[in-house]
Amino acid sequence: MIKILLYIQNYIALFFQILASLVKILLISKKTKLDTIKTNSKEVVILGNGPSLTSMLNTYPEFLTNKDLVCVNHFPTTEEYQRLKPKYFIASAEDLFLEDIDDRFINQSIKLFKNINDKTDWPLIFLFPAKAKKYKRWQNQIIDNKNISVYYYNTTPIDGLSWIRNALFNLKLGMVRPHNIMIPSIFTMIWLGYKKIYIWGADHSWLKDISVTENNEALINQKHFYDENESKSLPLVWKKNQHRRLHEILYKFMTAFKGYFAAEEYAESKQVDILNCTKGSFIDAFKRINLDQYEKPNV
Repeated sequence: MIKILLYIQNYIALFFQILASLVKILLISKKTKLDTIKTNSKEVVILGNGPSLTSMLNTYPEFLTNKDLVCVNHFPTTEEYQRLKPKYFIASAEDLFLEDIDDRFINQSIKLFKNINDKTDWPLIFLFPAKAKKYKRWQNQIIDNKNISVYYYNTTPIDGLSWIRNALFNLKLGMVRPHNIMIPSIFTMIWLGYKKIYIWGADHSWLKDISVTENNEALINQKHFYDENESKSLPLVWKKNQHRRLHEILYKFMTAFKGYFAAEEYAESKQVDILNCTKGSFIDAFKRINLDQYEKPNV
């Protein structure tokens, strides 16, 4: 009897989550043009910015041959951007387009878009949240580069009953809560029709880099492959002069890791393989492959 009551309680909770998601979709989601993007390959590699990416790029460069590449966030500020010439650049962080944010994020975003504008001499598909469309600061920086084609996607969080949730995903009206750039990267690549999605540089090992000061300030050292030796422990900024508490940081991470299981479930429904190639990755939702073993048949 208790199990039945718990099942009913859980079903009701999921049902109301779907109702809430539908309201958000009506208020937030926009029509996209993602269906107009043409792809030739069925395999794509998402290049995460984790510390392991440098080693992966140096050790397995031939693996990237004949596969489309996705770079994320501040990757265009690195030398690898021009060398690899990725087909896609995707970002989702609101600090890249909002105005009422910490000055250091404003400066970082200016540097990012300047690099994209100045360095991109090949056709680049730029994927950005639909909510960014009304902001002009970032658009004005890349408007003169005709190699860049901007497409928008919906970041509206969709929760609840999986069969309804997946149907809404199919309509590209939203996705799992995008607390990390990997979620939008995975969903957009599924929507674009890729059947094998390889994940590189997704260490996600932040838990061991969290600390709390004697002033009760929660800090995290978010290391990337391009700043691993210079990165410092800093507060996780929410909005201007607003820092996240430890429980907020942990909740954000929990939501991200949980979201990967929903992404994997959705990928399976679309017959898409998500393959995590990152050694030591904390992501426990996707099948892992060892690139040393994976490449042996081709030797």
